Amino acid sequence: MSAPDEMRAAAKAAAALDMTYTVTASFDSAGKTMMGLAPVSFAALTESFSPPPLAFGANCGVGASDLLVSILEMTEGRRGATVIAKANAGIPQWRGAHVHYSGTPALMASYARLAIDSGARIVGGCCGTTSEHLAAMRRALDERAPGERPSEADIVAALGPLASPPAKAQAPRQRERRRR
Repeated sequence: MSAPDEMRAAAKAAAALDMTYTVTASFDSAGKTMMGLAPVSFAALTESFSPPPLAFGANCGVGASDLLVSILEMTEGRRGATVIAKANAGIPQWRGAHVHYSGTPALMASYARLAIDSGARIVGGCCGTTSEHLAAMRRALDERAPGERPSEADIVAALGPLASPPAKAQAPRQRERRRR
């Protein structure tokens, strides 16, 4: 999902049917959803749902690095939340008539460890994820020693550059004074 209204409508529908639910969003446009929702705002939005989701998080997007930066933002100040991380197996690339995903099983294993260290409690894969990726992720999690919460720089060093980096806040522009 990408719009707060559609998320709220789905939560209301689940509540009306007395269903438990989870909600994920894709943060693929400069660190925001297609509708401009930032990860921290998404996490706050889900807290307003009645009843709240069992879990919330990020899926799909433009690769593991970008997804984990979104997870870091969602979990900041919410370290006990049940957060979902489901990254694509790398960046999609057209090769002839087929889409190829750049993420190797080793990359996805590193992603899985970093996802847990970032605060995710449910870790999986989205587009391009194969059984080989999942097996490598499972082994990595089984063998994992708890690590420190990574920084954006740690994530980029381990998984590669952000494909769609969040826009950095800019200082307000000073107005020019003109003499007459």
